Amino acid sequence: MSLIASDNHAALLTVLLALVMVGLWSERNRIASKIPAVVWVLGGGVLLSNVGLIPHHAPAYDFIGGVIMPISIPLLLFKATFTRILGESGRVLPLFFVGAIGVCIGAIVADLLIDLGPYGPHIAATYAAAWIGGMTDMVAMAEITRLPPDVFAVAVSASAPVSIIGLMILVSLPNIAMIRRQLPSPIVEAQAEAMAAVEDARPQLDLVHISFGLALSAAICWASVWIANATGFSHYSLFIVTLIAVAIANIFPGPMRALKGDFELGMFIMYIFFAMIGATTDMTAFVTAAPVYFVFGLVIILVHVAIVLVVARLLKSDLAEAVIGSGANIVGAAAAAGIATSKGWKALVTPAIATGMLGKAIANFFGVAVFQLLS
Repeated sequence: MSLIASDNHAALLTVLLALVMVGLWSERNRIASKIPAVVWVLGGGVLLSNVGLIPHHAPAYDFIGGVIMPISIPLLLFKATFTRILGESGRVLPLFFVGAIGVCIGAIVADLLIDLGPYGPHIAATYAAAWIGGMTDMVAMAEITRLPPDVFAVAVSASAPVSIIGLMILVSLPNIAMIRRQLPSPIVEAQAEAMAAVEDARPQLDLVHISFGLALSAAICWASVWIANATGFSHYSLFIVTLIAVAIANIFPGPMRALKGDFELGMFIMYIFFAMIGATTDMTAFVTAAPVYFVFGLVIILVHVAIVLVVARLLKSDLAEAVIGSGANIVGAAAAAGIATSKGWKALVTPAIATGMLGKAIANFFGVAVFQLLS
């Protein structure tokens, strides 16, 4: 039970918006800005839900994740022309595949280090599929490996906090001086210079532009869901949203370039989404039922991040591209796009979504490979 009931939509929205405000404020505070804004928003959600102020599950959360968040995707992509995408983010896809292999190696290492009994290979394969593709792939892999429902439930409860920690690690990497020295990032540096140059600037918000952008985004989501259901690919509606939005951006570059406030509004919605993710993380469940599964999953994530950073260093890749390639693996398309958005890496939003959705298509192949190797 929580102090604010799950059906008290106004109160929940108040809390989530307050968390967003804290995150946005932190970006302007000299001390608070040392910690990325996303971490403030996520951590605040985790804290408030686990001390009992807000619930872990609520219809409002489902509405934010299922309806509001998809609308933010077109808003973030209306200026994503192919010239910009190809010019600034060409190496995200290879790093994504490196990350997928890193997840599999991490799963194998975790199985060797931690004894989960007879279901160790099952958990390793299920986690590998989850952190390459997502929850649907996790469920599918559990069925493929015939993981018992009670064991699967414990594994799921432990995986959410691990994903949150992975997300916090990724958004913090560009703030670590040692990492920046080993992996120079023109993208990060350019954004830092741009932020310094316009420190006191505020985005122009035009209500006509805002209403048009929201209406167009909602229409794109509506059309994408219809197309996905009609073609039998209902789980790929977000990918279709991306395709349509990018197509509009490239067919009508002039009008989309003139649109004001679209990216800022999309970023604002993404922060609400992150607050919701934090709120749904039940720390008590995994502490009481699944600490060993948590450690198992944490090993996978740490090995994955280490491999991505090492390979990115060898390939002389951009740190921002490495972060997004890794994020598309372990936290999925929407959250990876949110990382790019929160950092101001506009050119990496589309690659984040595209590679994240690709993960859904290939995750179970990697999961089966891990299962066969460990069985």
